Amino acid sequence: MNNNNKKILMGCSIVMIILICIAFTTKPFQNDTFYTIKVGESILDNGIDMKDHFSWHDLSYTYPHWLYDVIIYKVYDMFDFNGLYVFNILCFIVVALTFYFVNLRLNKSYFLSLLFSIFATIMIAHYITARAQLFTYFLFILEVYFIERLLSSSNKRYMIYLMIICLLIANLHAAVWPFYFVLMLPYLFSSLVSKIGKKFNIHVTNKVFMNRLIVNDSENIKLLGITFLISLFIGLLTPIGSTPYTYFIKIMQGNTMEYIEEHKALVLTDNAFVWAYMLIVLVPLVFTKVKVRLSDVCMILGLLVMSFMSTRHVAFLAIIGVFCLCRIVSDIGKINTKNVLDFDIPAFGSFIVLITVVITSMVVFNINSKKEFIDQNIYPVTMVNYIYDNLDVDKIKLYNDYDFGSYLLFRDLKVYIDSRSDLYTKPFNGEFDIFDECMNIETNYGRVFNKYGITHILIYRDTSLNQILTASPNYELVHKEGRFSLFEYLGNEEDGDK
Repeated sequence: MNNNNKKILMGCSIVMIILICIAFTTKPFQNDTFYTIKVGESILDNGIDMKDHFSWHDLSYTYPHWLYDVIIYKVYDMFDFNGLYVFNILCFIVVALTFYFVNLRLNKSYFLSLLFSIFATIMIAHYITARAQLFTYFLFILEVYFIERLLSSSNKRYMIYLMIICLLIANLHAAVWPFYFVLMLPYLFSSLVSKIGKKFNIHVTNKVFMNRLIVNDSENIKLLGITFLISLFIGLLTPIGSTPYTYFIKIMQGNTMEYIEEHKALVLTDNAFVWAYMLIVLVPLVFTKVKVRLSDVCMILGLLVMSFMSTRHVAFLAIIGVFCLCRIVSDIGKINTKNVLDFDIPAFGSFIVLITVVITSMVVFNINSKKEFIDQNIYPVTMVNYIYDNLDVDKIKLYNDYDFGSYLLFRDLKVYIDSRSDLYTKPFNGEFDIFDECMNIETNYGRVFNKYGITHILIYRDTSLNQILTASPNYELVHKEGRFSLFEYLGNEEDGDK
């Protein structure tokens, strides 16, 4: 591709990625956004006191993304929901453009870098909302880039950059802090395999993989190893104690992965992206003689395993795994030449693609922009207004469904549960498994209501519990509106055994 066409394609690529980000950013906010705002406000008011201020259970709280919570609250405080929406778009643009430029810098293929960047951008759009992952996606992309630059250049400044990323992740999103180290493992493993092969004069990769597997052994791998070891202690540089070290372990001990959709194991038939990803990986490996880095193979396999274990990890497959996939496809060009695979797109071709993306983005944005920030079919907006107008909120003790608990606390109502699911599990609070109680409420509602002295119940109308309470003489339907029902518990000891 000549230099003029490269510049035109790069300019069009930047515009296209920005337009896709604007169009595909979801306008309605998820439940986590509501508690994030209030937690950020609480931190500024009370400091990081390791206490929960929003439920009436008097639990301890670990503040797993305290710094992000503060940032989001400040954005909301200054610019309300409109500002948060714009903030999400800007973060999405930064993530997508960073992916594109890192891809282009390391793989050198202008056309494929654009193609795979659009692929990854559309796939992670589902995960773009006001949650801490917005920042960590960006940091993990940079981490991979700095690792590769460290190994290829031996410039020690990349060690400093990596340690800064480690510190930021520990404070922005402690739940994914261990993943910082996971991204280093494929490179360390590849070097270990190479050293073992040299020491014992073993060339298994040449015989088994017919010279198609590249086992990297950069002389700078020691620098990465040192960075790895030093970073293990950086998790202590937070105001939340040992949380970066213990959070993931406690999550695995809890039972939230059995119920929450993004924590559940991946069902392959329901995810076209993973199907497409695996197909694109297999085609060059089976039908060409492309050489593949062992570190890329390990990265892809590891990310696929993580994705099958939990659907939320599909986002990591998109932003990190697609980068590895682009390198494999780009290297097809090196089978017979010294250059990566690329296509010389003439200027008019770039403009045609750009116009197509512009039209598509306008259509998608027009659909998304008509939605409200708060979906009143999911969150009881008018019902909360009714509660404030007709009940003494300081005297009631409210039971609420899990899915809208965060909205209630955002409206300053004390909750039974909200989407900080880990807070309500025994590994985190040390006393109660409130989350399990909520997930099985239809079989033990009487016991739970009597245990906590529940006075009112706010639930979705399309649930079995709503049918049960409607038919029971022990509950009075106070108000119903839209998808929600509000009951008053009249109190009956016989109900405690249910």
